[in-house]
Amino acid sequence: MLKKLEASQPDSCWNKAQDDEIVFVLLARDPAATAAIVAWCNERVRLGKNGPDDPKIEEALRCAAEMAH
Repeated sequence: MLKKLEASQPDSCWNKAQDDEIVFVLLARDPAATAAIVAWCNERVRLGKNGPDDPKIEEALRCAAEMAH
């Protein structure tokens, strides 16, 4: 998601984070970002936290694909 959209949407992950919660940001220009996102998706599914067709996983994979270009 674009930075400006993430900050402007009240239900975004960024805005849902607790004030004392640690967050980690991956930038599209980081060549490791795509692999990190795909690995996160795979681990979430492996742990049973999400299904492969979960909207959160689908959005993350779309984001990774966009970053790869």
